[in-house]
Amino acid sequence: MLALFLAASLTTGPSAARRTPLVLAVDRARPAVVNINAQEVVRAAASDDPWALFFGGGVRARDQVRTSLGSGFVFDSAGFVLTNYHVVARGSRIQVSFEDGADFTAKVVGTDPGGDLAVLKIESEKKFPAAPLGSSSDLMLGEPTIAIGNPFGLNQSVSAGVVSALHRPVHAEGRSYYDFIQTDASINPGNSGGPLVNADGNVIGVCSAVLATGQGIGFAIPIDRALRVARELVKSGGLADTWWGFDAEAIEKHAGALVTSVDESSPAASAGLKRGDTVLRVDGTPVHDADELRFLLRDVPVGTRVTIGVVRGKENTDLPIAAAPLTPERAQAVFESRSGIAVAEMSAREAREAGYETRKPVLAIKLVERGSQAARLGLRHGDLILAINSAEVESLKDFRKALAQARKSGRAVLLVQRGYRLQEFEFDAG
Repeated sequence: MLALFLAASLTTGPSAARRTPLVLAVDRARPAVVNINAQEVVRAAASDDPWALFFGGGVRARDQVRTSLGSGFVFDSAGFVLTNYHVVARGSRIQVSFEDGADFTAKVVGTDPGGDLAVLKIESEKKFPAAPLGSSSDLMLGEPTIAIGNPFGLNQSVSAGVVSALHRPVHAEGRSYYDFIQTDASINPGNSGGPLVNADGNVIGVCSAVLATGQGIGFAIPIDRALRVARELVKSGGLADTWWGFDAEAIEKHAGALVTSVDESSPAASAGLKRGDTVLRVDGTPVHDADELRFLLRDVPVGTRVTIGVVRGKENTDLPIAAAPLTPERAQAVFESRSGIAVAEMSAREAREAGYETRKPVLAIKLVERGSQAARLGLRHGDLILAINSAEVESLKDFRKALAQARKSGRAVLLVQRGYRLQEFEFDAG
């Protein structure tokens, strides 16, 4: 009798009562989840002693391989994988593995460092299981969430929780991120890039372990924004810099961003935005300050229309606006406007006449606006700009190119020479 009971138990499998909505949701999403192994070869430093290889048993140090572990998920059956940028930032060889143990090599298609997103392409012609994609526009506080990933190298781990907060800003490692989904589903190092799933098994976010000290607190990038970026990366390999044509600043003790200037013939001017308007929303996402406004607009592809909610006097107005491409000249103008400096090229002769010992053209600060950020940091007329984020600049062309790269990281660190003294000054380049 006991044998018959055991046999029946083995053939019937788990009961219907055990196959809860949580189990069904995991079953839907899990086949598309991948573990990511990104390897970086670190070249060993050569010995300063040329005889070290011949005497004293000296042996040249071997190159070291550093490994970054993370997660991701297939969002397109052609083999496109969405993950966090920091998971693959330094990887020269990337492997992804599925729940069934199948391993594949992948290459980076495009990255968005400022938004911490990256897209990989699995190097295979076969079709892959794609994750069912949901929306982050209608999330509810308290609704169930499931994180699937590779925390601490523990493959295909599942943790559950609820939506704890929406549109949450996070400040970590000197950077500011905005518009996160907060959840109490465990998200640890290694979960980064994996999916955050709702009770239907649909992906609603990209897990991001940005707050390593968090206890019972996890964050995810909303899937609507992540997919907008991912599809542009697949299409173009990168995000084109955008120009909206207005600037804004924070409002003391009040939420929103106050529009301080609108450029003529700009997308903002065409949309009807005016100086003095207060921006409160971007596509329904609340705007708490000017930094958050810039973050929400920075990864919108050129030509994509968004709706900006503003208050003008006592009236609420929604303005549809689409960004134009940011040319190098516009990028310089935006940076100079925000920082409060004006930059000019000096020939080698002009630089020598100004007292600098150089045989090359240089970039000099010709104007510092009173009360500007540059003035507060201590920059002066006549200072020379030698580099931006370690990229040497000798001309306005170099300057504009370096600014374009700086915008991708969100910060521009200027190396400045004053006499014989070198000093660094950091600006927001988002």
